[in-house]
Amino acid sequence: MTPRFPLGDLVALSVVSMTGAALMAWAQMSAFHAAYGFVCGSQAGLLAHCPACYVPVALLASGLSSLAHAASARRRVLRVRT
Repeated sequence: MTPRFPLGDLVALSVVSMTGAALMAWAQMSAFHAAYGFVCGSQAGLLAHCPACYVPVALLASGLSSLAHAASARRRVLRVRT
């Protein structure tokens, strides 16, 4: 039985997702800070997070889950029929 997704593709997907999450979080926080002078979620919990704060978290979770799937698929031993 061949794997549904090649391991190299899963690792590449995880790297791209986690890099995108880091870049999106950096860009969103720096733009928000430059525009309003503070970072959302700051000032003793009085400011709520904007919806753009949750997108990098979802990308990071996607990247970590695809990396975990690639690691578990690599450890799986294929049974050979005799």
